[in-house]
Amino acid sequence: DEPHFLRPLAGERTCAASPGAPERPPAKMSAQGLPAHILALFTPRPPPQHLPPLVKKKIIKMHGAADFVDFLPAETPPERDEWETPLQRKARRQREKLERHREELKEAAANYDPHKDENAVGDPFKTLFVARISYDTTEKKLKREFEVFGVIKKARMVYDQKGKPRGYAFIEYEHERDVKNAYKQGDGKKIDGRRVMVDVERGRTVEGWLPRRLGGGRGPGRQGKPSKKKAKLLALQEKNDKAKKEESKDKDKDRDRDRDRDRDRDDKEKPREREKDKEKEKPREKEKEKEKE
Repeated sequence: DEPHFLRPLAGERTCAASPGAPERPPAKMSAQGLPAHILALFTPRPPPQHLPPLVKKKIIKMHGAADFVDFLPAETPPERDEWETPLQRKARRQREKLERHREELKEAAANYDPHKDENAVGDPFKTLFVARISYDTTEKKLKREFEVFGVIKKARMVYDQKGKPRGYAFIEYEHERDVKNAYKQGDGKKIDGRRVMVDVERGRTVEGWLPRRLGGGRGPGRQGKPSKKKAKLLALQEKNDKAKKEESKDKDKDRDRDRDRDRDRDDKEKPREREKDKEKEKPREKEKEKEKE
């Protein structure tokens, strides 16, 4: 069996032989010399795979649930447990933690009594409070800086449980006038690259005073840096407010200008009206004079 492409086509003419010569069989094409990828085009396909016949499954008849209602329990079902998402759980825990912290602060503020503090010694009216101190500043240096305002009896830096400075201190002077001078002149004094804040001791001198850790203190407290989005909104709001102020100023200027213009116009028209009135009164005066004669 030779490939079909080697067989001559039907009706194909062979080369004509010379008259009287014996007939030659038709020439056959040879598969030799053809590349492998050409020969692969003419290879027969594999026989189809035999598959078993399809089996028809029985159709299951579907019915409604009304036939099974009698088998259901007649009792009322229990209440469904509310499921909490991870975000809700996190928010709930934060809320509970904040409430506990507020209760602790409230209790600590109720029990706060600076007069019973063992560390608070000395005359409170001669004591100066210094805050925002650099952590590198020592008691000796702080005392040397504030000795300019008067004789210091005692200087005490406040440290935490690990022995690190908290950034504030109490300085007790010999005389009350020295405290006043330090309070007026020492605020904003630069020590070790930081400007300190100076205030009188208020814990034992002001009734009902609470420190910052218990929700008291002075000022708005620590304010974090606003986010980029919030900063943009604030800048845009300030810009709009400035534009509105400028518009209102321009309107006021235009209104004042129109008012001045109307006033000038009235001032110019008043003498003209007076002259017209005088001219009208002249013939009347002449008539009166004639009647008198």
